Amino acid sequence: MDSSHGFTVRDGLDRGYTSAELRSMAFTSPARGTRITAAIGDEAQALFEAVRVLALDDQFFSHSTAARIHGMPLPTRLETDRKVHLSSPTGRARMQRPGVVGHRLKSQTVEVDGVRVESRPDVFVHLATMLTVEELVMVGDWLVSPKRRAPLTVEDLRDALRRYDGARGLQRARHALSLVRVGAESPRESLVRLLVTGCLPEPTLQHEVFDPSGTFVARLDLSWPRLKLGVEYDGEHHTEPEQHARDQARIGRLRALGWHIITVTKHDLEDGGTRLLAAIVAAHRRYSTWTAA
Repeated sequence: MDSSHGFTVRDGLDRGYTSAELRSMAFTSPARGTRITAAIGDEAQALFEAVRVLALDDQFFSHSTAARIHGMPLPTRLETDRKVHLSSPTGRARMQRPGVVGHRLKSQTVEVDGVRVESRPDVFVHLATMLTVEELVMVGDWLVSPKRRAPLTVEDLRDALRRYDGARGLQRARHALSLVRVGAESPRESLVRLLVTGCLPEPTLQHEVFDPSGTFVARLDLSWPRLKLGVEYDGEHHTEPEQHARDQARIGRLRALGWHIITVTKHDLEDGGTRLLAAIVAAHRRYSTWTAA
Protein backbone atom coordinates (compact mmCIF):
# COMPACT_ATOMS: atom_id res chain seq x y z
CA MET A 1 0.00 0.00 0.00
CA ASP A 2 1.22 3.48 -0.85
CA SER A 3 2.46 5.10 2.36
CA SER A 4 3.83 8.34 0.93
CA HIS A 5 1.56 10.37 3.20
CA GLY A 6 1.68 8.22 6.30
CA PHE A 7 2.74 5.03 8.05
CA THR A 8 2.37 3.16 11.30
CA VAL A 9 4.63 4.04 14.21
CA ARG A 10 6.22 0.60 13.94
CA ASP A 11 7.00 1.14 10.24
CA GLY A 12 8.42 4.56 11.06
CA LEU A 13 10.82 3.11 13.60
CA ASP A 14 11.80 0.42 11.10
CA ARG A 15 12.57 3.17 8.58
CA GLY A 16 14.99 4.76 11.01
CA TYR A 17 12.95 7.54 12.53
CA THR A 18 13.57 8.16 16.23
CA SER A 19 10.73 8.33 18.73
CA ALA A 20 11.40 12.05 19.12
CA GLU A 21 11.15 12.60 15.36
CA LEU A 22 7.85 10.74 15.25
CA ARG A 23 6.53 13.03 18.01
CA SER A 24 7.68 16.17 16.19
CA MET A 25 5.50 18.73 14.43
CA ALA A 26 6.43 17.13 11.11
CA PHE A 27 3.72 14.52 11.73
CA THR A 28 0.19 14.31 13.08
CA SER A 29 -1.49 11.29 14.62
CA PRO A 30 -5.16 11.28 13.57
CA ALA A 31 -5.47 7.63 14.62
CA ARG A 32 -3.57 5.84 17.37
CA GLY A 33 -0.46 4.08 16.11
CA THR A 34 -0.11 6.16 12.93
CA ARG A 35 1.89 9.13 11.75
CA ILE A 36 0.67 11.32 8.88
CA THR A 37 2.66 14.07 7.18
CA ALA A 38 1.69 17.37 8.82
CA ALA A 39 1.53 18.98 5.38
CA ILE A 40 -1.88 17.34 5.05
CA GLY A 41 -3.66 20.05 7.00
CA ASP A 42 -7.19 18.79 6.39
CA GLU A 43 -8.26 16.69 9.37
CA ALA A 44 -10.68 14.54 7.38
CA GLN A 45 -8.02 13.75 4.75
CA ALA A 46 -5.47 13.01 7.49
CA LEU A 47 -7.87 10.55 9.15
CA PHE A 48 -8.53 8.90 5.78
CA GLU A 49 -4.77 8.48 5.23
CA ALA A 50 -4.39 7.01 8.72
CA VAL A 51 -7.17 4.49 8.14
CA ARG A 52 -5.66 3.65 4.78
CA VAL A 53 -2.38 2.81 6.52
CA LEU A 54 -4.10 0.70 9.17
CA ALA A 55 -6.46 -1.18 6.85
CA LEU A 56 -5.81 -4.87 6.33
CA ASP A 57 -5.28 -6.20 2.83
CA ASP A 58 -8.86 -7.50 2.56
CA GLN A 59 -10.53 -4.37 3.95
CA PHE A 60 -11.88 -1.68 1.65
CA PHE A 61 -13.52 1.74 1.71
CA SER A 62 -17.29 1.85 1.24
CA HIS A 63 -20.43 4.00 1.47
CA SER A 64 -19.84 7.78 1.26
CA THR A 65 -16.06 7.37 1.58
CA ALA A 66 -16.05 5.17 -1.52
CA ALA A 67 -18.37 7.62 -3.28
CA ARG A 68 -15.89 10.45 -2.72
CA ILE A 69 -13.03 8.30 -4.02
CA HIS A 70 -15.04 7.53 -7.17
CA GLY A 71 -15.91 11.22 -7.54
CA MET A 72 -19.67 10.75 -7.17
CA PRO A 73 -21.81 13.82 -6.42
CA LEU A 74 -22.83 13.95 -2.76
CA PRO A 75 -24.91 16.43 -0.74
CA THR A 76 -22.95 18.93 1.31
CA ARG A 77 -23.71 17.19 4.60
CA LEU A 78 -21.80 14.10 3.39
CA GLU A 79 -19.06 16.00 1.58
CA THR A 80 -18.16 17.63 4.89
CA ASP A 81 -18.68 14.51 7.02
CA ARG A 82 -15.32 13.46 8.48
CA LYS A 83 -16.31 9.85 9.19
CA VAL A 84 -14.43 7.17 7.26
CA HIS A 85 -16.38 4.09 6.18
CA LEU A 86 -14.19 0.98 6.08
CA SER A 87 -15.60 -2.45 5.35
CA SER A 88 -14.39 -5.95 6.04
CA PRO A 89 -15.49 -9.13 4.25
CA THR A 90 -18.35 -10.93 5.97
CA GLY A 91 -17.03 -13.07 8.78
CA ARG A 92 -14.14 -10.70 9.55
CA ALA A 93 -13.90 -8.22 12.40
CA ARG A 94 -14.80 -4.58 11.71
CA MET A 95 -12.37 -1.78 12.45
CA GLN A 96 -13.40 0.00 15.64
CA ARG A 97 -11.69 3.36 16.02
CA PRO A 98 -12.85 6.92 16.66
CA GLY A 99 -14.07 8.51 13.43
CA VAL A 100 -14.30 5.15 11.64
CA VAL A 101 -17.57 3.43 10.75
CA GLY A 102 -16.85 -0.27 10.34
CA HIS A 103 -19.01 -2.55 8.19
CA ARG A 104 -19.09 -6.18 7.11
CA LEU A 105 -19.98 -6.43 3.42
CA LYS A 106 -19.76 -8.86 0.52
CA SER A 107 -18.99 -6.08 -1.93
CA GLN A 108 -17.22 -6.38 -5.23
CA THR A 109 -14.07 -4.27 -5.00
CA VAL A 110 -11.82 -2.35 -7.37
CA GLU A 111 -8.63 -0.35 -6.98
CA VAL A 112 -8.68 3.41 -7.51
CA ASP A 113 -5.32 5.21 -7.38
CA GLY A 114 -3.90 2.45 -5.23
CA VAL A 115 -6.87 2.42 -2.85
CA ARG A 116 -9.07 -0.65 -2.40
CA VAL A 117 -12.70 0.46 -2.65
CA GLU A 118 -16.06 -1.12 -3.31
CA SER A 119 -17.30 -1.02 -6.89
CA ARG A 120 -19.52 1.79 -8.13
CA PRO A 121 -22.71 -0.32 -8.39
CA ASP A 122 -22.22 -1.51 -4.81
CA VAL A 123 -21.69 2.06 -3.63
CA PHE A 124 -25.02 2.99 -5.22
CA VAL A 125 -26.75 0.30 -3.17
CA HIS A 126 -25.12 1.28 0.12
CA LEU A 127 -25.72 5.00 -0.36
CA ALA A 128 -29.44 4.19 -0.18
CA THR A 129 -29.02 4.04 3.61
CA MET A 130 -27.61 7.59 3.64
CA LEU A 131 -29.34 9.56 0.87
CA THR A 132 -32.86 10.61 -0.02
CA VAL A 133 -34.43 9.14 -3.15
CA GLU A 134 -33.76 12.38 -5.05
CA GLU A 135 -30.11 12.46 -3.97
CA LEU A 136 -29.68 8.82 -4.94
CA VAL A 137 -31.18 9.47 -8.38
CA MET A 138 -28.58 12.20 -8.91
CA VAL A 139 -25.85 9.65 -8.13
CA GLY A 140 -27.47 7.12 -10.46
CA ASP A 141 -27.78 9.66 -13.29
CA TRP A 142 -24.11 10.54 -12.80
CA LEU A 143 -23.05 6.88 -12.94
CA VAL A 144 -24.86 6.15 -16.23
CA SER A 145 -24.00 9.46 -17.92
CA PRO A 146 -22.15 9.08 -21.23
CA LYS A 147 -19.87 11.85 -19.95
CA ARG A 148 -18.23 9.36 -17.59
CA ARG A 149 -15.03 7.73 -18.79
CA ALA A 150 -16.53 4.29 -18.19
CA PRO A 151 -20.28 4.80 -17.68
CA LEU A 152 -22.34 2.12 -16.03
CA THR A 153 -25.66 0.92 -17.38
CA VAL A 154 -28.97 0.83 -15.55
CA GLU A 155 -28.67 -2.95 -15.75
CA ASP A 156 -25.33 -2.80 -13.90
CA LEU A 157 -27.09 -1.05 -11.04
CA ARG A 158 -30.02 -3.47 -11.19
CA ASP A 159 -27.60 -6.42 -10.93
CA ALA A 160 -26.11 -4.89 -7.78
CA LEU A 161 -29.56 -4.59 -6.22
CA ARG A 162 -30.17 -8.28 -6.95
CA ARG A 163 -26.93 -9.22 -5.18
CA TYR A 164 -28.08 -7.41 -2.05
CA ASP A 165 -31.60 -8.78 -1.86
CA GLY A 166 -32.92 -8.06 1.64
CA ALA A 167 -30.33 -5.39 2.47
CA ARG A 168 -31.19 -2.18 4.31
CA GLY A 169 -32.33 0.63 2.04
CA LEU A 170 -33.13 -1.70 -0.85
CA GLN A 171 -36.66 -0.37 -1.34
CA ARG A 172 -35.31 3.18 -1.58
CA ALA A 173 -32.61 2.03 -4.00
CA ARG A 174 -35.21 0.34 -6.23
CA HIS A 175 -37.37 3.45 -6.24
CA ALA A 176 -34.39 5.64 -7.13
CA LEU A 177 -33.27 3.26 -9.86
CA SER A 178 -36.72 3.44 -11.47
CA LEU A 179 -36.11 7.20 -11.85
CA VAL A 180 -32.54 7.05 -13.16
CA ARG A 181 -32.17 8.16 -16.77
CA VAL A 182 -29.28 8.34 -19.22
CA GLY A 183 -28.67 11.89 -20.38
CA ALA A 184 -28.62 14.17 -17.33
CA GLU A 185 -25.24 15.89 -17.39
CA SER A 186 -25.22 17.39 -13.90
CA PRO A 187 -26.89 16.75 -10.52
CA ARG A 188 -28.94 19.95 -10.87
CA GLU A 189 -30.21 18.83 -14.27
CA SER A 190 -31.35 15.65 -12.54
CA LEU A 191 -33.05 17.73 -9.87
CA VAL A 192 -34.95 19.80 -12.45
CA ARG A 193 -36.05 16.61 -14.21
CA LEU A 194 -37.27 15.10 -10.94
CA LEU A 195 -39.11 18.33 -10.20
CA VAL A 196 -41.42 17.86 -13.21
CA THR A 197 -41.76 14.08 -12.76
CA GLY A 198 -45.34 13.20 -11.95
CA CYS A 199 -46.66 16.60 -13.07
CA LEU A 200 -45.87 16.42 -16.78
CA PRO A 201 -45.05 13.82 -19.43
CA GLU A 202 -41.44 12.73 -19.06
CA PRO A 203 -39.12 15.14 -20.90
CA THR A 204 -36.61 14.13 -23.54
CA LEU A 205 -33.00 14.54 -22.39
CA GLN A 206 -30.29 16.07 -24.59
CA HIS A 207 -32.56 16.59 -27.60
CA GLU A 208 -30.62 17.97 -30.57
CA VAL A 209 -32.13 20.82 -32.59
CA PHE A 210 -31.18 21.50 -36.22
CA ASP A 211 -32.26 24.33 -38.49
CA PRO A 212 -34.01 23.68 -41.84
CA SER A 213 -30.64 23.39 -43.61
CA GLY A 214 -29.57 20.61 -41.24
CA THR A 215 -27.12 22.76 -39.27
CA PHE A 216 -26.82 21.88 -35.59
CA VAL A 217 -28.21 24.62 -33.34
CA ALA A 218 -28.36 23.28 -29.79
CA ARG A 219 -28.68 20.28 -27.52
CA LEU A 220 -31.32 20.88 -24.85
CA ASP A 221 -31.05 19.61 -21.29
CA LEU A 222 -34.76 18.79 -21.03
CA SER A 223 -37.42 19.27 -23.67
CA TRP A 224 -40.78 18.35 -25.06
CA PRO A 225 -39.90 18.42 -28.78
CA ARG A 226 -43.49 18.18 -30.05
CA LEU A 227 -44.29 21.39 -28.17
CA LYS A 228 -40.94 23.01 -28.95
CA LEU A 229 -40.57 23.65 -25.21
CA GLY A 230 -37.11 23.35 -23.67
CA VAL A 231 -35.54 23.79 -20.24
CA GLU A 232 -31.86 24.71 -19.91
CA TYR A 233 -29.91 24.68 -16.65
CA ASP A 234 -27.23 27.37 -16.51
CA GLY A 235 -24.36 26.47 -14.19
CA GLU A 236 -21.82 28.84 -12.65
CA HIS A 237 -19.71 29.01 -15.82
CA HIS A 238 -22.68 30.39 -17.75
CA THR A 239 -22.29 33.71 -15.90
CA GLU A 240 -18.94 34.38 -17.57
CA PRO A 241 -19.41 37.17 -20.17
CA GLU A 242 -18.25 35.18 -23.22
CA GLN A 243 -20.27 32.10 -22.28
CA HIS A 244 -23.32 34.25 -21.49
CA ALA A 245 -23.08 35.89 -24.93
CA ARG A 246 -22.90 32.47 -26.61
CA ASP A 247 -25.89 31.28 -24.59
CA GLN A 248 -27.95 34.29 -25.61
CA ALA A 249 -27.07 33.84 -29.28
CA ARG A 250 -28.01 30.15 -29.11
CA ILE A 251 -31.34 30.90 -27.41
CA GLY A 252 -32.01 33.54 -30.05
CA ARG A 253 -31.52 30.96 -32.80
CA LEU A 254 -33.81 28.52 -30.98
CA ARG A 255 -36.54 31.13 -30.61
CA ALA A 256 -36.24 31.99 -34.27
CA LEU A 257 -37.06 28.34 -34.95
CA GLY A 258 -40.18 28.57 -32.78
CA TRP A 259 -38.76 27.16 -29.55
CA HIS A 260 -39.72 28.48 -26.11
CA ILE A 261 -36.79 28.13 -23.70
CA ILE A 262 -37.00 28.34 -19.91
CA THR A 263 -33.60 29.06 -18.39
CA VAL A 264 -32.92 27.78 -14.88
CA THR A 265 -30.22 28.81 -12.39
CA LYS A 266 -29.43 27.53 -8.91
CA HIS A 267 -31.43 30.43 -7.46
CA ASP A 268 -34.59 29.02 -9.06
CA LEU A 269 -34.18 25.93 -6.88
CA GLU A 270 -33.70 27.73 -3.57
CA ASP A 271 -37.42 27.51 -2.71
CA GLY A 272 -37.47 23.85 -3.65
CA GLY A 273 -38.34 24.78 -7.22
CA THR A 274 -41.96 25.69 -6.43
CA ARG A 275 -42.13 28.77 -8.66
CA LEU A 276 -40.01 27.13 -11.36
CA LEU A 277 -42.32 24.11 -11.49
CA ALA A 278 -45.35 26.37 -11.80
CA ALA A 279 -43.71 28.21 -14.71
CA ILE A 280 -42.79 24.99 -16.53
CA VAL A 281 -46.26 23.47 -16.01
CA ALA A 282 -47.94 26.69 -17.21
CA ALA A 283 -45.75 26.79 -20.32
CA HIS A 284 -46.41 23.12 -21.05
CA ARG A 285 -50.16 23.64 -20.80
CA ARG A 286 -50.02 26.78 -22.95
CA TYR A 287 -48.02 25.15 -25.73
CA SER A 288 -50.05 21.96 -25.53
CA THR A 289 -53.16 24.05 -26.19
CA TRP A 290 -51.51 25.83 -29.11
CA THR A 291 -50.35 22.54 -30.62
CA ALA A 292 -53.80 21.00 -30.25
CA ALA A 293 -55.37 24.02 -31.91
